[in-house]
Amino acid sequence: MAKSSNLREFQESILLKLKEAASHGSTAASSRLGVTVGANNVLINLKDVTEVLPVPPLQPVPLTQAWFLGVANVRGNLYNVTDLAQFMGMPPTPKSANNRIILINSETTTQAAVLVENLIGLRSIDVMALKPSASDEILAFSKLVYEDSDNKTWLEFDIVDLVKDKAFNQPAI
Repeated sequence: MAKSSNLREFQESILLKLKEAASHGSTAASSRLGVTVGANNVLINLKDVTEVLPVPPLQPVPLTQAWFLGVANVRGNLYNVTDLAQFMGMPPTPKSANNRIILINSETTTQAAVLVENLIGLRSIDVMALKPSASDEILAFSKLVYEDSDNKTWLEFDIVDLVKDKAFNQPAI
């Protein structure tokens, strides 16, 4: 029981930090949400995130792509949920208690969410080094590659490009 309590406290502290960072303009400009997508460390701009949640019950939708997990009811609003790793051509995200859905904040699409494997926490790109990217490091919808002080590679994900993608918005077979 103590582990789930600690995990819950950690998640609540991350969500509080997300809200605080979003309310401070200059901090939010360099802060990113760190998540795991497949075997990759990925950074998502806070302005593109409405909320991060544990995975709610999903209602499958027939005749859709395998990466489209279904529809989730979040406080009375229906969200289309996509397995981000699978959408980008990687194996499906393994199901675990660490999985999260990120509700996307976008002007071009509404009620969209992506499933990520794991929430890592807030990261500042100000303390990371922008590095030249090898073609094997770049994922679809990522343009910049950073390296942190622990020599971990981070890919900055472009939500705007994702929501402009026709396949993302039309998951029908």
